Amino acid sequence: MIPVAPARPHTDAVVAALQVADVAVGRGEKPPGAGYQGQDQNSQHIPYAVLFPTPGTPDGNVAEPYEYLDYTVQATCVGATQEGAEALADMVKVALVGQRLAIAGRSSYRGELLVDRPATRDDTVVPPEHYAVLQIRWRTQST
Repeated sequence: MIPVAPARPHTDAVVAALQVADVAVGRGEKPPGAGYQGQDQNSQHIPYAVLFPTPGTPDGNVAEPYEYLDYTVQATCVGATQEGAEALADMVKVALVGQRLAIAGRSSYRGELLVDRPATRDDTVVPPEHYAVLQIRWRTQST
């Protein structure tokens, strides 16, 4: 069996870091209780992030070809306004970029921001929402 590190504990660590930063976060979907609290855009909106993780890419050398796991996650930051999506993206960056993931049995390099897309408005949903997309990568290694 190939000793490739699983990605799920990495995603668990990202979720935990965002929860500590008071970010409502979901895995592939809107988290419960987030978003618009009523039927129209005049209702309260709780910003949230949706994570889309990769399974990770193993790396290493001839002696230990699976020593590292390069793990990337996309965080789609959703707000009622452009300012709201941007503010949430800032919170996510503070919580993850330049930070190490806490994963049992692994050490982590600091998170590196790969993609920081501008907040855009989506009029295909009612009421409209704004999205800012981030991609952050870590390299971890077995301890």
